[in-house]
Amino acid sequence: MGGLLMLPALAQGADYRVGFLAYRGEAQGRAQWQPVIDSLNRALPAHHFDGVFLTQQQLDQALADGRLDFVVTNPAHYVLSRHQGLNWLASWLDPRFGSARESVAATLLVRADTGISTSQQLAGRRVGAVHEQAFGGYLLVAEQLRRRGVALASLDLQFRGYPVDALVYLLRDGALDAAMVPACTLEQMAEEGLVDPAGFRALMVQADAPCVRSTPLYPGWSFAAVNVNDEVLLRAMTRALLAQEQQGRPLWGAPIRLDEVEQLLRDWRPDAGEAPTWQTLRSVLLGYWQWLAGLMLVLLVIALHHVRVTRLLLKRTDERDRLHHLIQSREQELARARQATLLGEMATGLAHELNQPLSAIQAYAQAGELMTAEQNSREVFDHIVGETERGADIIRRFRQWASQPLPGADAFAPRDLCRELAQRLTPRANAAGVKLEVNAGPGTLLSVRPAVEQIVSNLLGNSLDAFERRGQGGRLRLAAGREEGGWRLTVDDDAGGVSPVVIEALGHTLPASRIHGMGIGLMVSYRLARRLGGRLTLDNVNGGTQAQLFLPEEE
Repeated sequence: MGGLLMLPALAQGADYRVGFLAYRGEAQGRAQWQPVIDSLNRALPAHHFDGVFLTQQQLDQALADGRLDFVVTNPAHYVLSRHQGLNWLASWLDPRFGSARESVAATLLVRADTGISTSQQLAGRRVGAVHEQAFGGYLLVAEQLRRRGVALASLDLQFRGYPVDALVYLLRDGALDAAMVPACTLEQMAEEGLVDPAGFRALMVQADAPCVRSTPLYPGWSFAAVNVNDEVLLRAMTRALLAQEQQGRPLWGAPIRLDEVEQLLRDWRPDAGEAPTWQTLRSVLLGYWQWLAGLMLVLLVIALHHVRVTRLLLKRTDERDRLHHLIQSREQELARARQATLLGEMATGLAHELNQPLSAIQAYAQAGELMTAEQNSREVFDHIVGETERGADIIRRFRQWASQPLPGADAFAPRDLCRELAQRLTPRANAAGVKLEVNAGPGTLLSVRPAVEQIVSNLLGNSLDAFERRGQGGRLRLAAGREEGGWRLTVDDDAGGVSPVVIEALGHTLPASRIHGMGIGLMVSYRLARRLGGRLTLDNVNGGTQAQLFLPEEE
């Protein structure tokens, strides 16, 4: 009856793709598993089975793309791929072990000539593995290391990918210090004449077995269907697999439970159940002391840099406060000097204007004294003459006080003076939308610095007054340069110019008007320039005002 049930499937016929996990590469995988494909094709001639030999990542992609009908893989990969709809048909009986329940293990190899004899000595060493999900090529050895208190973080883990033979070659050539490989890999490569087994040594060696191993034995590989629901075909394939033999021994057995593998995958954590804190810290320090030392050095440099920047910031803050106080003090001094100069100019002008009426009064009184014969009248005129003389004497003393000589000349740098004035007036210029430019040449000038500062400061202030009244920004330039016979300081702006009345008023005792912000302060500047032996000129140029102060060199 079984044969009759198979007839419809055999009559239909179909092609099927069987994916094999070829951890040693396609050629070796084909050599190992092609007999299984050939046996299936002979047992089920109505169907055609074709084997494809892939890495674990390629198998996962082929399963996700639906390009496989059957798959042969290790138990961990089978458990991880159950969401693909796998249906287990049979378990592989590895001829070396002869048991489906105990036929998969892993080996941790080092070179025979190395000084590494325990797993604890692997801290900081280059340890190679196939893939982080490889059962025999990583997970089994990693679990045993974890149980022995070896922190995986202390290892220089390098996942080199398939085939696993490459790990053995890298270990042999010194590119790795240890390698995690499936059990029997070294023995198979030795049988094929690829490596000399005497050049290698296994760590964490378990009980005697046909192949040296570092882990306990776990259930073997499985032959599973992928979303194939043809019950007739599945039963026929299962019978065909169970009938396969090698040297009189079966190659496939009934499916076994994978509870042990599932529990291992469920409980396995790279960072769970690690060694005690002090031991983990010791392993990390031993494995990464160079990096930790470099990190400490970087942190030290950063800390020192932070201290240096903080000190510089405090120093610059102190300098800023000192300059602020100095600027305030200079501004107060300039205000007092401006007030004193203004009072002196007013006193001089007032004395000049009062001298004429006093002289006239004295002359009339003297004439009246000569023309009258009465004693009382002569006494009155005499009192008038005395009082006018006393008033004239008071005015002379007042003029002398207002025209005291300036302080002695000192050498100073006009460039420094210009920069200080610009720094002082920059906030006000910025508020008015005025771009303040300074262009001063090198050298020194022998003159009275406070007086020169008073003149230039007054000229700059007048220009800013004009910009502020106009309500529109512009350009204000302060220049200083040496020329033949002395120095020339220039203040020019584009604030609209001044009235010709102001220009004509220069040299007069008192100004005729107050235009462009220039009133008696301009007269004071003009007089100071003359007392310094220089000259101050004012002109309207290019829609603005240009004031030039020429100061001769002192002999």
